Amino acid sequence: MKNILFILLINFVLIAQSEDATLTIYKDGTAMVKQPVGWSIPSGYSYVTWSSLPNGIYRDTPFLNIEGADILSQRFNDNIFTGTDFFKSMRGEEIQVKPKSGKLVKGTLLEISSASVTISHQSGIMSFNRGELEYLGNKTNELSLPTFNPFLSWDLKSKSDKIIKGELVYRTKNFSWNTVYRLKVLNEEKGELIAEAVISNTSDMSFDNSSLKLVEGNLNRYNEKRPRPERLNRPMTMAAQNDALSMMDKNELGDYHIYALNEKHDLGAKENITVRMYGPLDIGYSKKYVFENSERRQKEEPLEVQLTMNNAESNGLGISLPGGKVEMYAFNKANGLEYIGADNMGQVPKGQSTTLTSGRAFDVIGNRKVLNYDRQRKSEEAVIEIKVTNARNEDIDVLLIEHINGDWIIKDESLNYQKKDASTVHFPLSLNAGETKNVYYTYRKEWK
Repeated sequence: MKNILFILLINFVLIAQSEDATLTIYKDGTAMVKQPVGWSIPSGYSYVTWSSLPNGIYRDTPFLNIEGADILSQRFNDNIFTGTDFFKSMRGEEIQVKPKSGKLVKGTLLEISSASVTISHQSGIMSFNRGELEYLGNKTNELSLPTFNPFLSWDLKSKSDKIIKGELVYRTKNFSWNTVYRLKVLNEEKGELIAEAVISNTSDMSFDNSSLKLVEGNLNRYNEKRPRPERLNRPMTMAAQNDALSMMDKNELGDYHIYALNEKHDLGAKENITVRMYGPLDIGYSKKYVFENSERRQKEEPLEVQLTMNNAESNGLGISLPGGKVEMYAFNKANGLEYIGADNMGQVPKGQSTTLTSGRAFDVIGNRKVLNYDRQRKSEEAVIEIKVTNARNEDIDVLLIEHINGDWIIKDESLNYQKKDASTVHFPLSLNAGETKNVYYTYRKEWK
């Protein structure tokens, strides 16, 4: 018979704590936890446990990395104590039931659920609503220590008495993070950008003095829709870039980017924390007003306000920008800081660009009309007029986006256009303060 020493973790832990863990947190709501552990074990066989586990742990993922002992087996026990399960095991035994407005009743337990208790009493079968009970209990003298948390246990074998150290690694749900950008718009070309990580722990466990790593990238998950790729096509000096990243270190993790926060943090249960990733950064952008339409659509509306940032060093950036929400604010000395809109931004690699929409301009109005439409059996032709009015006190850049499907040509255009793809035409133009411009063109489509 093997002599097995049972070690109660509460008495024999040397460095195994619920502190000092490293959490690698992903945007799919999961995290990988690397928890330092250590035990004092004797020569021969021993049994150790670990019960500091969060709800949401994937029970097939834990594994133990230790040196100095052989791991013979690992068990995951989540047979957690509940009152209902406890009393279900006592069916056929005598229990006591005390209604809130009645006397104590003794009887044999027949059935129990979360809603009711049924006993056999000398006067017959009696059923009680559990919400109306003051208490229920038994008088057994045999009491085993109940388990209130899931725990892991290992059978170990060592050649000598020693202290073993290592880490427990597992994956768990209930953790996530996202990036929130604060863009302060100072004028038509310059602004200030701050990036913060909002880290969420919705589990039932706190992690004190933890090292946090944040992974940007989309892990493959079965039958999950892929995210919209960011529209691509801005920068900072190396010294400024180093200052921007002073709150974290960024490295590559295979096809993903991993941001390691330089400071340790306490991440409490059911808690969100916000930490600075980088900034403030002095950045530049190009601002334009966009009026987008298709074929025979007629409308009059304010134009969209779009800011395009080039992720390059010369533009105050040149860093890998994780995807997230961009909150935009206008700032001037007269009014201070005012909120002007928000947009979602996908991942933006270095050297690429992103376009943000803050809202619609009150003083820049577009009016689109179909002046003539002629459809024949094998052709279609339409004459389009687009009027843009700039009632602002500044000069502006405007982009007219026209979508035309099929086999088409443009003719009789009053302004040079750019064919962006098989169904998209761009008309870029500039307007002076207080100016109105009209753009005309005809599109023709033919088919067999």
